[in-house]
Amino acid sequence: MFKLSEDQEERARRLHKESIVFDAHCDTILSVIDGERSLGEKSEKGHIDIPRLKSGGVKAQVFAVFVRPEWYHDAVHSTMKGISIFKKQIEQNSEDVCFAGAAGDIKKAAENGKIAALLSIEGGEALQGDIHMLKIYRELGVSSLVLTWNHRNAIADGAQDLRSGGGLSDFGVEVVKEMERLDMVVDIAHISPKGFWDVLDVAQKPFIISHSLPRKFMDIPRNLDDGQIKAVAEKGGVIGATFYFSSYGGQQGSIENILDVIDYFVNIAGVEHVGIGSDFDGYDGNVNGLESCEKMINLTRGLVYRGYSDEDIAKILGKNFIRVFEKTSYVIVTA
Repeated sequence: MFKLSEDQEERARRLHKESIVFDAHCDTILSVIDGERSLGEKSEKGHIDIPRLKSGGVKAQVFAVFVRPEWYHDAVHSTMKGISIFKKQIEQNSEDVCFAGAAGDIKKAAENGKIAALLSIEGGEALQGDIHMLKIYRELGVSSLVLTWNHRNAIADGAQDLRSGGGLSDFGVEVVKEMERLDMVVDIAHISPKGFWDVLDVAQKPFIISHSLPRKFMDIPRNLDDGQIKAVAEKGGVIGATFYFSSYGGQQGSIENILDVIDYFVNIAGVEHVGIGSDFDGYDGNVNGLESCEKMINLTRGLVYRGYSDEDIAKILGKNFIRVFEKTSYVIVTA
């Protein structure tokens, strides 16, 4: 790992404390649903719990309710159950964390010394083909929806389902438009390449890719080529650099790998369009130097070491994603 001077270490500590460190994706709720862990108890398992978020200086965390393939036949019920379990966990730990859906809530939580917990759904299967479910989920405080996981659904093809070359369906176009009407953040992590470009054509607002890598590092459809990276930036969106170590050529990753990814995204998209999307608890094993959210300050240390300015570090750590998420609100659309 890199070695910093005393002045650099002090600068990293200050920046980490002053910044709203925002992680755009984790799968921790699955472990809670399975009864393996509780958010409020520090664990040696996995990557995230509230005590480790606190000690790691993470001030805003997006928790995804992932729609498992075995849930597809009853996806609405299973998603609702996941949301209920998540909210109960937040209520039980209200001294340290609060439920948030808009940038005002995120900043208010930080001012009050609490972690802002945002809610997303990973997988459009959660709609079960019913556009009206979007409004229901929005009213429950869901801030974003990952349109697909790896497989085809009613919205679009996923990144591992490419034989048809399919992009957005007519229903998928309707979903993107309705999400924007409801001020939900459109997240296209895992979508097929054709689906990516279809969303670009349909979307009127910035969208995000909460957790991904450049194809330069791992040439699989789930990752982004240079043209896609540029297109996200031109739309005003943000890409989250994932920590998913097996994406680094099947080898155990290190924090240096992740810093290389951030550098690459920044060089192509610009620093205003890059953030953090760890995918913590969405993979087995650990990344050297970022074994859990408790080690997140090492990312700040690495950005200092790589020569980023204070303002650019604050953007990568959280400002960029907050810029997009602040377009969401709890205003209920009645039409």
